[in-house]
Amino acid sequence: MNAAVFVQSAVIALALAWAVWFAFRRLLPKTYRRLLSRLAAALDRPSAPAWLRARARHVQPTSTSGGSCGDGCSTCGGCAAAASKPAAEAQPLVFRPRAPK
Repeated sequence: MNAAVFVQSAVIALALAWAVWFAFRRLLPKTYRRLLSRLAAALDRPSAPAWLRARARHVQPTSTSGGSCGDGCSTCGGCAAAASKPAAEAQPLVFRPRAPK
């Protein structure tokens, strides 16, 4: 195998791994946080070295008690309440000509 082909394959694999991680984190935030919590809990055990326990505490996601509507938590029911509101009545578009100069 040529060295250039190996480097090209490694760069493509890294770009693909980053894209999958980014999409997973962006599109499934609750699942991502849950998996991150499980990883941190597995690493933060009493028999683990101190550096590993510190890394686990660093990786542990923070609690989101006051999240925004864009974080995907769906705990407040605000998104469902907005969906149940009646839609505004449709209004036709009115095009007006520009004023002469």
